Formats: sequence, C-alpha cells, structure tokens
Amino acid sequence: MKKTLSLLILFTLSSILFAQKVDLIIKNANLFDGTGGEVIPNVSIAIKEGKIFSISQNGKNLKPTKTIDAGGKTVMPGLINSHLHLFFDFHNFPPKMPATSDAEAEKFINGALSKSLRGHLEQGITSILSPIDFGPQIYEVREKVAKGIISGPRVFVAGPVLINSGDYYACGGLTGAELEWCNKHVRLSTDTPDLARESVRTLVKNKSDVVVVDGLTNQPVLNKENLKAVVDEAHKNNLKVLIHNSDAKYVKDIVEAGVDGFIHPPGITKDVNGDLVKYIGEKKLPIAITLGFLQRYIGLGYAGEKDKNDYEILKNNIQVATKAGAIPLFTSDMPGITPVEVIPTVLKVMTGEGFDNKTILLSATREGAKAIGAKNLGTLEKGKIADLIIVDGDPLVDINSLLKVDVVVKDGKIVVDKNKRVSK
Repeated sequence: MKKTLSLLILFTLSSILFAQKVDLIIKNANLFDGTGGEVIPNVSIAIKEGKIFSISQNGKNLKPTKTIDAGGKTVMPGLINSHLHLFFDFHNFPPKMPATSDAEAEKFINGALSKSLRGHLEQGITSILSPIDFGPQIYEVREKVAKGIISGPRVFVAGPVLINSGDYYACGGLTGAELEWCNKHVRLSTDTPDLARESVRTLVKNKSDVVVVDGLTNQPVLNKENLKAVVDEAHKNNLKVLIHNSDAKYVKDIVEAGVDGFIHPPGITKDVNGDLVKYIGEKKLPIAITLGFLQRYIGLGYAGEKDKNDYEILKNNIQVATKAGAIPLFTSDMPGITPVEVIPTVLKVMTGEGFDNKTILLSATREGAKAIGAKNLGTLEKGKIADLIIVDGDPLVDINSLLKVDVVVKDGKIVVDKNKRVSK
C-alpha cells in the first residue's frame, strides 16, 4: 500500500515538474482549423510565445498561465479581409477623402483610423490587406499596429498603386495642391518597362507586402510588356502581384504575364461565352468577390443604368471565373465601411453568389493567407501564428455564426474577451 502510494505521489510530482508551460489553453472547443476539413469536437488548443504549441483532445501535461473554457463554441482562424482600403471613404455619400495633406493624414491615423482598426479587430478580423493607400502613411499604420501602438488587425500593404501616368480616379474631385498631394502619394508609374521595374523597386525598398497594379485606369489598351516587367521584378523579390481593375477581354494576357490574383473581378466586357475569364480558374488564381459597394449603391437609389450594367457584368464574370476554378476571397472593399458592416456585407454578397459555407470560411482564412503570401496565417496548425477567434455556433452549419464573435486572439494574446471567459 505504501509502495503504491509512493509511486502515485512520484508520478504526480513528475507530471507537475515536467508539465510543459504554455501561455494559454483554450479547452472544450469545437475546432475548424481552416485546412479544409470538418469541425473537430472537444479540442484543446495550447498557445506558447504567440504560436500554436499543440492541438489535442485532452490538453494533458500542460501548465497554462491562462485558460479559456470555450464551452463547446467553435474556435477557428482569425478572419482575413483581403481587400479594404484604409485611407479612402467611398461608403458615405458624397464620397470624401479623409486626408489631402501630411498633417491631415497623421491626424486621421491617430484618430478615426485607429478607432476603426480596433473595431475591425472586435469583429474577428485579425488581418487586413490594404491594396492601395497613401505611402508612406500606410507603412506607418502597419508599423504602429505591429508595435501595439494601434490596436487592430495586422495590416498587409501594397502602398501606392502601379498605374500609367495621369490622375488616379480615387483622387477625383480634388484640385490644385490637394490633387497633387493625392496623386504623389497614391500612385507610381508603369509607363515603360524601365519605369515599371523602378516602381516595383520603390515598393520593395518600402517593404510592401504585395504589389498591386491597376490594369485599366489610364490605359484603355493593356500594355502587356509593362505588366510583364512589373511581374518579373516583383517575383524576383518574392512579392505577389495582384490586379486591381481590369477589362475581361485582357484576362488571358494578364494571366500569361504571371499575375498572382485579381482583387477585383474583371469588368467592362461581359464574358458571354465563358471564354474570357476562364483562365483565372484554369490557373486556380484568387478572385475578390467585391460586389458590396455596387449592391449598396443600387439599393440606395444612386445608381444609373451604367452602374447597374457594370454590376451585372461583374456578377457574370465572377460566376464564369469561379465555375472554371478561380478561388473566391473574403473581401469587403467599400473603403469607409464601418467595422460592424463588413462581415454582414461580405456574407450577403457571397451567399448571394451561391458559395457554400465551407468555401466562404476558407476564403476568409486559408485562401486569404495564400493570396497575400502570409504562410504562417490562415490555418490553426502547430507552429503557426496564433490568430484565432471563438464564435458562438458552428459556422459550417450556420455562416451567420461569424456575427457572434466571443473571443479574439492575435499573436497569441487575448485582445477581445466579450464574455470574460479568461481564467488563471
């Protein structure tokens, strides 16, 4: 009896002494890990030093600093919005530019933008790609978020858009010094192959996360040579190239130039026969499902016949591309949209286009991470960055569960805990 008791004490002490220390355990969770499988019940997720330490169904031999009892709710990767311009506002009418000078930009960053970013985080969005915004200001935003000065989703940036010379349409309505400031900060030239390569090198110097090209504005006929120069220079520096605007009739040329994705569906030309945008699908390239702005514009009664026709063209081209195999992305666009409107808007668009729940979830997790080149995000697997959310319900069954975010963890740290689930 004494020997048995001694062995039991020794085993208990050994378990305590040799238990792995971790920063956080989330227990009693149903797990959607973003890899493409089904929800796994009754899982414990351990987090250490900002990364996933282990995923098991018991969590034994671990000594956490903090614990969250998920109570049977679903743990999944944090949501990735792969297209949201942070420095523009086309959501409100009339549209307005939050900044037209360095001083105004700084005030906007430290005020309205900081508040907005916190709001996006509270909705469960842990990463945002800002595909076109003012440089160097957008780089400052990225750094302030990374350092914790601003509480918000991690920000991936392209910086200025690569475009042919001429005013950028986002600067429309500005004149004089304001127009000059806008154009100077938001665009870089692709007028020649040499200028295109130099513009990419500027983005590389500024440590842009991706390169974004406008394949339509100021060039009614696509210049494939200049685009190829952009792609080659970007790929040489391990940067993905994403097309912002494009005409569907040039999609084959764009794809053959080697681009990595479309963060707007191709428009202008309606693909009636299904032979223009199929190349996006054949290459399994990502395509942003950015219809929310026009849906809202039409719904509010602002749209003219051209706007309604443009909307039908985009809808058609999305259907053709995705039917051919293009990968949809969870994207709101709609610069100026309030954080609480983002997820409802995207879900309305994507369910309206017939995407099933798993496709939508993967578009907001694994596929979003792939599209922006974030290899350590998008899925919950051992060794990956611990960006995750806890939602009330099973989003594979009811996609509106994404509207019920309970806890948000970013970089392994609890940044939102709406129902005080953390214990020590």
